[in-house]
Amino acid sequence: MSEQKLEVFNVLNFLNSGYELDDILNQGNFGTFPSAEDCINYLVENGYLAGEGESVTAESISKKYTVTQLKELLKENGLKVSGKKQELVERILPVLAENTGDYELTDKAKEFLKENFWIDLYMFALVAFRFEDYETYVESSTEDDVKTALNFCDEIISRALMANQFLVFIDALSAKAHVYAYDGDYESFLDYDLQRFILGLNPIMMDSKTYASYDIINEANVINLKNVLDKFDFGSLKKRFDNIWAKSHITNITVPKKISYKTLQKAISGADIDELNFDLREKYFNKKFGI
Repeated sequence: MSEQKLEVFNVLNFLNSGYELDDILNQGNFGTFPSAEDCINYLVENGYLAGEGESVTAESISKKYTVTQLKELLKENGLKVSGKKQELVERILPVLAENTGDYELTDKAKEFLKENFWIDLYMFALVAFRFEDYETYVESSTEDDVKTALNFCDEIISRALMANQFLVFIDALSAKAHVYAYDGDYESFLDYDLQRFILGLNPIMMDSKTYASYDIINEANVINLKNVLDKFDFGSLKKRFDNIWAKSHITNITVPKKISYKTLQKAISGADIDELNFDLREKYFNKKFGI
C-alpha cells in the first residue's frame, strides 16, 4: 500500500503542477499497477480524478468495436488490418489511447496531496532509502517536514557508522545535502556534498567487496558541486574545503589533503571522471585495500 501511495502521489502532484496526463504516464513507472491505464482507472474509481476522460483499455476496445469496425479504424490510421480480433485490438490500442480526454483533480486528490506533501521531499532527497521506512519515521515525528528529514538522515548516518556500512553513510550525507537544497539552504547543501566528496576519497571504512564496485569520485556528486558553485558565490572554495576537511576528522587518510583538493578542482573543471578514478585507484587505493 505504501508503494501505491507513492505512485498515486507522484501522478497527482505532477498533474497539479501543470503537466499533461499522457506525458506523466509515458514517463512513469507504475510498480503496483500493471499498466498506465490501470493507474488511471484506480485514480478515477477512487475519486482522485474526474472529468470527461475515458480510460482506454484492450478490454474496453474489444467490447466497444466489432472486427469490421476495428479494421476500418486501422485502415484510417494506415495500419495493418489482418489478424484475429485480439491482434486488431492490440494494434489500435495506442491510437485510441492518445485521446483519453481531460481529467481534473478532485477535492479528495487535493486533500491527499496536502496531507502527504512530505512525499515531495522524499522524492527530491531521500529516494536512496526505502519509502516504507521513511513513511513510518514521518508518522512518528512531531517536527516539520525538513527537520524530520534531517533527523532521519542523521539516524541513518549514525547506524551506518556503527554497522561499518560506508556506502549507506555517504548516501545519507548526500541525502542530507539535498534536504538542505530542498529548503533553499544551498550553503549547507554545498558543505555536505563537499564532505561527501572528501570522504569519498578518504573512506572511513572499506572492505574489498565494497571496493570492487566503488566509484571513488561520484559523478552526480561532482555535478551537484559544480552547479551550486556556478550559481552562488560562497567565498573561497579552498577555505571551505579546509574547514570541511577539519570537521570530517579524517584519522586514516587515503588521498592526502592537498591531492584531494587538486582532484576536486580537476573534477569540477570538467576533467574525465573515469580517468581521475583510475589514477586514484592506481596511486592510492589498490595497494591499501588489497586489490
